Amino acid sequence: MTYLNLPRAAGFLLAGLLSLLMLLSQAVHAQNSQLKQIFAQLSETPTVRANFEQQKKLAAMNKTFVSKGTVLFSKSQGVIWKIQSPVKADLIVTPRKLVQKTQRTYSQIAIDKSPYGSVATMFLQLMSGNEAALAKNFNIVSASYSPAQWNVALTPKSSLFKKLFVRVDAQGQRYVDRIVIREKANNSTTIRFSQQSTQPQTLMAEENALFQLAK
Repeated sequence: MTYLNLPRAAGFLLAGLLSLLMLLSQAVHAQNSQLKQIFAQLSETPTVRANFEQQKKLAAMNKTFVSKGTVLFSKSQGVIWKIQSPVKADLIVTPRKLVQKTQRTYSQIAIDKSPYGSVATMFLQLMSGNEAALAKNFNIVSASYSPAQWNVALTPKSSLFKKLFVRVDAQGQRYVDRIVIREKANNSTTIRFSQQSTQPQTLMAEENALFQLAK
């Protein structure tokens, strides 16, 4: 699958993003007050920063591709995924545009001009508390909560996501810590988040400049 003719690492990252976004919305509709509280807590956080590592396993090739970097969520602006390896690239997502930028290339697409546009905005919708947009796509299989850890298992509801996923498992505590995406043809994607923080809440000049690209 190709997204915007992105480099492989950026394309795999975008594919992984598809599940980031529905994890807790379905928990809300499962009438679990504790998971609902987690969802509300995340939606009220104006800024979240974290490191991520994504492992994309392709069964047919018997290979695992690893990408690493940082992610920034700004409730007022959008999401920036800064891939640091194996290639350097920035993926900027706002309600209006999806922009991919490397040192030598630049591409953008209006969110409403691509079937993958709404997919790319899901993380933004989740953190902004847009439940209606998220609940359309997944059914909840199981959900459990304890003060130390919560777990959610999802299966796709919409025809779009049924073409991409078989199952999504997520776990976390205060934030989302890990997502495992079971895909077609025995492929899988695992994204781990670490060093999550709400500070600094003020965006840096470089971050503001990247968001301006996707206005």
